[in-house]
Amino acid sequence: MYIFVFMWTPGLKGTSDSVSEAVLPFGLIFSTFMVCCMLGTSLFSIVSKKNSIQKIGIYLLGVAAASMFTISFSVSRFATYVAMLLFEVCCGMYFPLMGTMKSKVVPESQRAAIYNIYRIPMNLIVVTSLLTNFSVKSSFLINACMLSLATLLQTRLCGILDTQTSCLTEDPQYEAVIDAVVEYVSDEDTKNAI
Repeated sequence: MYIFVFMWTPGLKGTSDSVSEAVLPFGLIFSTFMVCCMLGTSLFSIVSKKNSIQKIGIYLLGVAAASMFTISFSVSRFATYVAMLLFEVCCGMYFPLMGTMKSKVVPESQRAAIYNIYRIPMNLIVVTSLLTNFSVKSSFLINACMLSLATLLQTRLCGILDTQTSCLTEDPQYEAVIDAVVEYVSDEDTKNAI
């Protein structure tokens, strides 16, 4: 997303449509990006009620990668703009999705340290992208490749989490713990104490 923030303006200017660069209403374009981001957040709250968070992540990253590939190879300003809008919808879905997933995967006692470690490669990628002389299309293509890799890694994570969940639910000790918790919560003395 951070590469997109720096590159969307030259990305729209670089298309070969006949419209003059001075005609582009950048304020309106940015406003539509923000509306799409908000739409993505609202869409996530609807989709997450019916689907697995991990599986939503796979589709979300795949669509984001496809939109970046479209931006990379499109010569039409309209197609580029629509792909950018789609990417912003994905960004709007991404933040609540990752917040939910990180709360499930990252242990609470280690969250601050792990989140800071997450930022190191992200900042290195953004700074490298800005300091090198990659063309705008190349920057979007690199971003698309990284999103494709993220899609594959999300698929792998989904497989790992599904395996762990099925192992837990088949474990008799797990069932005994769940039964004990349900019994404790349903106990009248416990309800009165609360």
